[in-house]
Amino acid sequence: MSQPILSLGVWVSLPTEVRNRIRAVFSIPKSEATEVNDGRIVSDGTSYNDLATLTTEKMQAYLEDSGNDFHKLFDKVVAKINDELYPSVVPTALAVPEVKVEVKHRGRPRKNNGQNSQKK
Repeated sequence: MSQPILSLGVWVSLPTEVRNRIRAVFSIPKSEATEVNDGRIVSDGTSYNDLATLTTEKMQAYLEDSGNDFHKLFDKVVAKINDELYPSVVPTALAVPEVKVEVKHRGRPRKNNGQNSQKK
């Protein structure tokens, strides 16, 4: 049984930064020219043979995961690379400090109903 590989449609649907990072991590070659049809990328130059270099074993080593399902491992790889490229936690140096705003009341002052007034 041959190693499962990704379809080119799934590969091209990934964001460019994610594809480039996966290509770098797993040494996936780019053996064809980029193909664009009606302004849509049909192929980024990666062939089926290029994608065949992405194996279950390589993904298991990268993820430190013993799972055997190619597609689940690939989803985990994409999630890990997304977390690396687009961290969701804002560093404290970039966090916006909390600012207290004092609310000024506008309009006529409240009546005291004689509670604080002194009689003469």
